[in-house]
Amino acid sequence: MADGDHLWTSSDAGAAEDVGASADASGDDGRDTSSGSFLRELPVLLLVAFVLAFLLRTFVLQVFFIPSASMEPTLTVDDRMVVEKITYRFREPERGEIVVFEGETESVPRDEGTATSLVRGVGQFLGVVPASARDFVKRVIGLPGDEIRIDGGEVFVNGVALDEPYKVEEDTDYGPVIVPDDRLFFLGDNRPNSSDSRRSLGFVERDNVVGRAVIILFPVDHFGMLTGVEYVDVPDAQVPAPDAQEVPDADEVGESVNSLGRSRAAG
Repeated sequence: MADGDHLWTSSDAGAAEDVGASADASGDDGRDTSSGSFLRELPVLLLVAFVLAFLLRTFVLQVFFIPSASMEPTLTVDDRMVVEKITYRFREPERGEIVVFEGETESVPRDEGTATSLVRGVGQFLGVVPASARDFVKRVIGLPGDEIRIDGGEVFVNGVALDEPYKVEEDTDYGPVIVPDDRLFFLGDNRPNSSDSRRSLGFVERDNVVGRAVIILFPVDHFGMLTGVEYVDVPDAQVPAPDAQEVPDADEVGESVNSLGRSRAAG
C-alpha cells in the first residue's frame, strides 16, 4: 500500500513517540552544546571588542567629556564631544579650530592597576568618564611665527584683530609674543576662566595635539557640529618662527588687567 494510504496503528504511534523522544533528546544535547560553545567563545569576543575599541580610540576617534567651563559658551560642563584623529595626520592645525591636546603635567596623579586603567579607558572612549587630567580642549589662536597680542581683551594676530563672536569678554592686556617653531598658542573661549597659553600651559608642542573636535554628541539639545572659525583677514607670519629655546614661554610673559577689568571683577 502506498505511503499516503498507510493506516496508523498503535504500534506505529509508539514507534513515532520513540523517534520523537530521540529527536528531542538530540535537540537538547545540541542546545547544550551550542550554549557551552558560546560561553567558551565569550572571553575571546570580549577581548576582540576591547582591542577594536582601543584601536578606534587611539587612531580614529574618541568621545571626550567636558569637565570645566573654560570653553563656554561653545562647550559647556558635561557636554560629550567627538574628536577625530585623522585630519592632523595629513595637515597642520589651523587658526580657529577647537583642538584637544596633552599638557605637560597631570593635575591629579593616578596610582591604579591595569584593570582599573582598562575600565577607565573604555569609559573615556564612550564619553562617560572624564578624559585624562592632562587632556585640554582649547581653540587654536596662533601658529608658528605668529605674533600674538591682546589689547583690552581684543586679540591681535600678526597685527590684525580677530573677529571672535564666541568668546566671553575679559578686559586684559597680554604680549606681544612670537609663537616658536613647532608650537601652537591656545585660548579658551571663556577668557576669564580659562587656563590656557597665557596663564599656565604656555606654548604647546605640535606633537601633543590629540585631535580635532568635530561634533557635540550629547546632551541632545546641545547637538551640533564644531566646525571652527576661519579668520580670513589674518596674514601669514611675517618672520620665521624662532626656536623655542630663544623666546620665553607664553605663560612667562604675564598678563595685566586693565582698570575696567578690575572694576568689573570688583562689581
